Amino acid sequence: MTIKHSLLTTVLLSKIELIIFRDDLNHPTVSGNKLYKLAPNIRFAKVSGCNSILSFGGPYSNHLHALAWACKESGLRSFGAIRGELHDCLTPTLKDCLKWGMQLIPLSRSGYRESQQMLSSYAEPCLAKELNLEPALQALVNGNNALVLPEGGSNIAAIESLAKAYRDVLKAKELAGVTHAICATGTGATLAGLYQAAPDGVDVIGMQAVAEQDATIERVRVWLGSEAPRLSIEESHLGRFGKISPALIEFIDEFEAQHGIPLDPVYTGKAMFKLSEMLAAGYFKSTDKILFVHTGGLQGKRAPS
Repeated sequence: MTIKHSLLTTVLLSKIELIIFRDDLNHPTVSGNKLYKLAPNIRFAKVSGCNSILSFGGPYSNHLHALAWACKESGLRSFGAIRGELHDCLTPTLKDCLKWGMQLIPLSRSGYRESQQMLSSYAEPCLAKELNLEPALQALVNGNNALVLPEGGSNIAAIESLAKAYRDVLKAKELAGVTHAICATGTGATLAGLYQAAPDGVDVIGMQAVAEQDATIERVRVWLGSEAPRLSIEESHLGRFGKISPALIEFIDEFEAQHGIPLDPVYTGKAMFKLSEMLAAGYFKSTDKILFVHTGGLQGKRAPS
């Protein structure tokens, strides 16, 4: 995917210039970081003779949303294991997934957690026939040569694809001399890709959307195979994943009104909220040059209909 440097825009926050990479504008249907993560895995599925992809997510999952669309475009079947129950009134996310042909399977929270723990030991794409899947999932993929991706689509192939994309972004003349690169982080794959792409001397900060303390940075270090000395994590989850506070909503509304840039309340909104607090507290110097990667996720902002 070609990166458009025209997606870079500058805003003023606490009297410091912030350059935002508008990756939410990179595709008309499924924008953001997810397409970078999916592209190499879909190629792997194709060359491996797979006819389908199984993955995991919640009812507002940006990953499953993008996966359903990408599989439809690529001629692959898609299966989505959903954390928790499937309610009669589906979220707009899951309605889109169904529209694009994804078959949805509810998993108990314990079964979901166990599946993710199993998949965490696989850094590379893996096939369903190589795994000991939950019975409900195994029955589903029987007869299908399925590639299996963890939640978020996070693996080494995805990280390498993200790193390639962000290296291109960082070549832009507007980013010469950048000192900090910042993004929201869930599983940590996007953060790992951004760290790999960042030149020496650039500090990379992940705004943590999931309340898992040091687990995120430890996972990223395993993927990177290094201690990643220029990498740090700032908690921005407000207590738990998906928690939304009145102060956050007020901030997002004001930011959107002032700058015309939409934010979602789970990832980019919380990340920008935390960054604004850090700027106000004097965390950065006036001479710092900050890149903020807007990773999309706006589809999850839609209210159920």
